[in-house]
Amino acid sequence: MTITDSRDVEPLTDFQTDTCIVGGGAAGITLAVELARHAQEVCLIESGGFAPDPETQALYDLDSVGYPLRANYMSRARYFGGSCNLWAGRSMTLSELDFETRSWVPDSGWPISQREVTEWLPRAADILGVPLASQYTSGMFEKRASADERRLFGGTFVPTYSLWARSAKRFGSSYRSELARSRTARVLLNASVTHIDLTPDGQNVESLTLAAPGGRQFRVRARRFVLACGGLENARLLLASRDRQPNGIGNEHDVVGRYFMDHPRAVYGKVHVEAGRKLTLLRGRPLPGGKLQLGVGLSAGIQRSEELLNHYLTLELQSSGYTEAKYQTFVQTMKVAMRRGHAGSRWKFARENFENLPNMMYLLSPKELMPHPLYRLYVAARDAIPRKPTPKTFVVVYFCEQPPTPDSRVTLSDERDALGVQRLRLDWRIGSEVSASIMRMQKLLAEGVARTGLGRVEPGEGEPAYTDASHHMGTTRMSVDPRHGVVDVNCKVHGVNNLYMAGSSVFPCAGHANPTLTIVALSLRLARHLAQRPA
Repeated sequence: MTITDSRDVEPLTDFQTDTCIVGGGAAGITLAVELARHAQEVCLIESGGFAPDPETQALYDLDSVGYPLRANYMSRARYFGGSCNLWAGRSMTLSELDFETRSWVPDSGWPISQREVTEWLPRAADILGVPLASQYTSGMFEKRASADERRLFGGTFVPTYSLWARSAKRFGSSYRSELARSRTARVLLNASVTHIDLTPDGQNVESLTLAAPGGRQFRVRARRFVLACGGLENARLLLASRDRQPNGIGNEHDVVGRYFMDHPRAVYGKVHVEAGRKLTLLRGRPLPGGKLQLGVGLSAGIQRSEELLNHYLTLELQSSGYTEAKYQTFVQTMKVAMRRGHAGSRWKFARENFENLPNMMYLLSPKELMPHPLYRLYVAARDAIPRKPTPKTFVVVYFCEQPPTPDSRVTLSDERDALGVQRLRLDWRIGSEVSASIMRMQKLLAEGVARTGLGRVEPGEGEPAYTDASHHMGTTRMSVDPRHGVVDVNCKVHGVNNLYMAGSSVFPCAGHANPTLTIVALSLRLARHLAQRPA
């Protein structure tokens, strides 16, 4: 079919298709490509174009009233390819425990089994170009881990596996040509959904009302619709469409927008490692197909017996004379400055912080920011240069599970965006149990480091200070019972026959794993369901 810019469309035009997908990010593009390959007629709607635009990006502006988000940080990119235009590429898998109902974590558990997700992980990993963790959980650890690392793990601690592709997947550039050539796919650019139009009985979606820049309206009619706009915008569109269902679509039981989760991150404490000790995989290694870094997680047995959350931690080398506080500043500056999609005040923010680069370079995370060939040379040189064994200090970076909490939520504010849609009000809540698990994990780490002779742990001071990870999850959570969630096990909105959700908004629990690999796996699963179900 074609790629169409809505700015060239006549006002009040109606588009017709079988399946309409809203959102051109990892979930939406994966779904559109899969359906098109099955000869399904599909229309993919993207609010932006092929490049970032400040006015379009401003449609994402929200009112944050809960735990503070990072200042001046663009957590979502509103143009073709979505937030994967900014993504560094870390991929992880959810653990078996993440799918279970845990007595000490209210509202935990998935209504589908882990197997229903893991069966799609090989294909998802292939799409992302990332090695699968299952290839390294045994052989790689036994062959490549140092003796010091092997002594640390077992019993209390288990290794976690963060994997990167040779280069982070950019969905927009990767699939633009295929979608343009497809006989059954249409892409609408610069088209923002402003309303979901239900039939008079409220049981089906009839069409979507869209607006081009400047406000000119048109419609897309389809037999079924999929919202793949991210963990914030999926909920926003349901809440803002209230003409047939006064509380918002799918919100009869006041669940839409609730259970908002992220992965709180905290730099907290240090590990002083004795001279001669080796942390081969904990520092990160290149692989033929990408990169790997081990983290330190708690075993399922410890989590159950002590009723802890599923956090993990990594160790990042600290240079003499610097403080861990600059870790967050540097990482944020590099994300702003080195990745596509940032503009305007964000460039100003980057320039203002570049004067501090000499003081922050030691905290550069090479495995995330270096191109793969350069990273391989960097590690090879690091390993080859003979050095006298010296003590080293590592800062401890915690990646935290946030349990599902109904009061952590998004609602609509009284302000409206340039297209007249109510903006979001985000009330992010981080409960005391998150910090309690960090404190206990820190104590267990201190015991493990001392027991194995690695060195000693210097505890963090005061309460951990968190940053968000821009992993927006849970606002249209999956459930069997409509009273406890928004979509069913096939990601269809409860009570609406032809409306589906894709992406991390359907996650009932977050675990600690970066969500992109699971997002793609669930999108493949949804594509199969839709392909087998006549529109």
